[in-house]
Amino acid sequence: MRVKVDQHKCTGCLLCEITCSLVHGGQVQREASAIRVHLSFLDHGHHRPVVCRQCKKMQCLKSLGRGADDALRKAFIWEGDAQIKENCAFKALFAIDGKLIHCDLCGGDPHCVKSCPTGALALSDAA
Repeated sequence: MRVKVDQHKCTGCLLCEITCSLVHGGQVQREASAIRVHLSFLDHGHHRPVVCRQCKKMQCLKSLGRGADDALRKAFIWEGDAQIKENCAFKALFAIDGKLIHCDLCGGDPHCVKSCPTGALALSDAA
């Protein structure tokens, strides 16, 4: 499963970021969210939410060796270095306080999807 993004429906309200930080950290701290909305007012208001695509083979973890992706796929906070972040082709890993923030899909029921008022985010079975 993964969070599917339709950037044409995104209004830039940031509720997904706020919800993620509240659910995982107990406070509104957008930089501690596993989803980030890149706001663009120059591109006809098309904002671009960025979230882990839950790749079948997680290239971000290739430097950690075999078997690392199974354990970390379900973790929200990763201990890791900048190399792991740089290995993500989609730039969907975010750093805060020396740790990496990764979408854990909220255990299969992503709160960001439920909080999105426009349907820009949806849960998809397709990888």
